[in-house]
Amino acid sequence: MQPFAIALDLLRFSGLANVFRGRCAGVGALLTLHHVRPPRDTRQFAPNRILDISPEYLEAAIRELDTLGYEFVSLDEFHARMIERRFDRRFVSFTLDDGYLDNYTYAYPIFRRHAVPFAIYLCTGIMDRTAQLWWQELEAIVAKAHELRVALDGDARVFATRTVKEKYRAFGTIYWRLRAMPHEAQLDSMQQLRDEYAPQLESADVEPLTWEMVAEMRASGLFTIGGHTVNHFALSKLSADSLYDEIERGCAVVRERTGVDPKHFAYPFGDRGSSDAREFAAARDLGFLTAVTTRKGIIVPQQAQELCGVPRISLNGDYQRLRYLRTLMTGVPTAIYQRLKTEEATC
Repeated sequence: MQPFAIALDLLRFSGLANVFRGRCAGVGALLTLHHVRPPRDTRQFAPNRILDISPEYLEAAIRELDTLGYEFVSLDEFHARMIERRFDRRFVSFTLDDGYLDNYTYAYPIFRRHAVPFAIYLCTGIMDRTAQLWWQELEAIVAKAHELRVALDGDARVFATRTVKEKYRAFGTIYWRLRAMPHEAQLDSMQQLRDEYAPQLESADVEPLTWEMVAEMRASGLFTIGGHTVNHFALSKLSADSLYDEIERGCAVVRERTGVDPKHFAYPFGDRGSSDAREFAAARDLGFLTAVTTRKGIIVPQQAQELCGVPRISLNGDYQRLRYLRTLMTGVPTAIYQRLKTEEATC
């Protein structure tokens, strides 16, 4: 069992989650999803499986949240409630990042069946297949290699990758080193890996939505189109000009293909190292009503003061249990997490 899952169970079965729920539950939550599709074999090497949830779990989560009394709202309604301070009933909004085919094939029918609003932040480079999904490429490379040689920002490393355990260890080390690198160094390291190992991606991992699917979902009245840049670069690593260009060009493509000018935005990767005050200011400058991160947190009334730095709760592929969802929605786990991160930053 994962350490985070153990922590969630401790909070739930000790009763602490319920004791502190009234203090921590906030006024609602935005949920993060990426892929919704049938589960892969858990015995195989699949580190990006963390981004997947099953259709059955999505449907069960919707039913559970409804039972718990949450109201399902669109991003426009979320924005309106924050501005107008309408907090009489807790709300939840489903948001999906990137724009994958399975969002249409598996998630959309579930949202439509339950009349649940949802948003997809469209990365236009993913949709037109020009963006390099390096985290998927890295998985494909590690999966097939028995030994991996890689230069990580000038640091030459050799990884044994024969067993599943060795593959996970190599992937984790390389992935987080790449995430921490300056932009150009990251691109160089990944290009070296491509040149040497020529990754072949499984189509199911990266198959994007089509614009025809986007139009069909929009016609349902449930779907909000959001912006998510062109190339899915970590914006904090870009110059100010490149930062604005990435966001604006992505929205321009969406506008051209759909007639919609996105008013809601998601920062690629979305953690503190990828998006912070400068990126929040850019989103405000560009006129977005809301912009979401992947920082962990429920929504509190004070969030109205910064709607371009909104936290979310991840529906994580490793924690597809309704008891985990119930505990996360109390706000207690993320409150503890935020407290620990704050203390860590001040040490």
